[in-house]
Amino acid sequence: MSVRCTPFVGIAGVFASVLCSWPASAASRGPQDPHEQFTSSEVCANCHSAAPGANAMRSATGEDVSPYALWQGTMMANSFRDPYFRAQMAKESALSGEAVQELCLRCHAPMVHHTAVMNGDKPPRLADAEGDLFADDGVSCTVCHMILPDGLGTEATWSGQPKFNRERKIFGPFQDVATGPMRNFARYTPTQGLHVRDSAMCGSCHTLTTEHAGRKFPEQTPYLEWRNSDFNDEDGPSDETRSCQQCHMPKTGPTRIARNPMGFDFFTEVRDDYAGHVFVGGNAFITDMLRRHRAVIGVSAEPDVLLRVAAATRRQLAESTARLTISPIERGEGVATFAIRVENLTGHKFPTGYPSRRAWLHVEVDHGGRTIFESGEPSLKGNLRGVADELRLPHYDVVEKPEQVVVYELVAGDPEGQPTTFLTRMVERRKDNRLLPRGWKNDAKDMDKIAPVGTDGDADFLGGSDTVHFRVPVDDQRRGRVIVRATLLYQTIPPVWVDALRDAEADEAKRFVGWYDDADRTPETVAVAARGEAR
Repeated sequence: MSVRCTPFVGIAGVFASVLCSWPASAASRGPQDPHEQFTSSEVCANCHSAAPGANAMRSATGEDVSPYALWQGTMMANSFRDPYFRAQMAKESALSGEAVQELCLRCHAPMVHHTAVMNGDKPPRLADAEGDLFADDGVSCTVCHMILPDGLGTEATWSGQPKFNRERKIFGPFQDVATGPMRNFARYTPTQGLHVRDSAMCGSCHTLTTEHAGRKFPEQTPYLEWRNSDFNDEDGPSDETRSCQQCHMPKTGPTRIARNPMGFDFFTEVRDDYAGHVFVGGNAFITDMLRRHRAVIGVSAEPDVLLRVAAATRRQLAESTARLTISPIERGEGVATFAIRVENLTGHKFPTGYPSRRAWLHVEVDHGGRTIFESGEPSLKGNLRGVADELRLPHYDVVEKPEQVVVYELVAGDPEGQPTTFLTRMVERRKDNRLLPRGWKNDAKDMDKIAPVGTDGDADFLGGSDTVHFRVPVDDQRRGRVIVRATLLYQTIPPVWVDALRDAEADEAKRFVGWYDDADRTPETVAVAARGEAR
């Protein structure tokens, strides 16, 4: 592999020149990490964070787009610190024992877990990981960049079981990289590995199967859903395809992606295809909680970084996730009829991932300046007004009453057939009417894990969209037009999921419940539409 590393002149250039030509044997003089396989993000930050004296890793307008800075504020960086994860794991452990922690820590503290497994030791529990620097580092740099392509996209690597190389290779998408600095400063060899751009790599943690009472349950399946969509690029890219990385790691513009540890530039190649390590998802609620309680939680990211990630999350939800269209409003025999089409713009189900997430339609109908119908109004606490049991709402194709709220969600059942929010009790999907991605095929692979549940008979529930029909009583004697306003709202953690934590004795659960009750629980707005009667 050729090296393109032309040093600057001056003192900084001398140092850069030394690093570029430093022999591998000099590694013993660089920072030594006691960890055999992985290293902490702070070591990577020595070269992959922005510095006042360097132009590298800055956007055209001077913003810090370095891998370290963007990653720090993400849910991946805070996967072990995440207060909801800690509360939920405490609740599950109290019910089912600490063995469940092994599965959780595969993805939430991967360096600690996989180090133990690779060394032939017993997989750690929470008590073993508590206070460990590598646990606190969450899904850190060397976790993703040391994954081998072996087995990706197969069940052998799902549920947090990717294979890691033991040669201390750091895989990245670029060729012709300067290997000397990283080899000598951190004892890793940067190596081109195009699999880091494949969705299958993300699928190793974002395809999760749990088991209870001898029954397996597909708890999270974004990768499998994506694979059954027009976004799937595994047979080659096209104008329609988009990988996980293309959607969740937005491009930040051309830049050099490293600088020397003294804070000055290496004169390395400018990379036109650099993707920001912000991993934009759908969880602004917890990002806000991390910022608000960062001192107690021990979050290392600065408040402005967390604000930036939350803003990027909300922008993606509001601009790139869904679209609403209201049909013409028709009136006759005291009833106004219309339909709302909900289009899924994502490459997987919406919502997807962790099963607490839900989206729903808030629909208001005005007649002559007065609201005559409202369905899906959220309370200040985040509940759905007029709904007695939020875990027992069926899928609706036709809505005629306010309490018939259209909620797109996964509702899991326990062995007794009752809805549950306990992950260790889930054995079946009682309802799964989450919006399907475009290009969905009903006979695709893994359909036993991802097929819709509870939508039978709804001919309008299709790949890429759902159409809901409304019939609202109106007073034909009343003057004025009928106007319909629709909003698609979204929550990562609905109140009903938190209610199950309120009786938990664990400190983590009590702390989270207190923070949740004190938080702004306004649902996220994903899409809006309005239409007036044409008369």
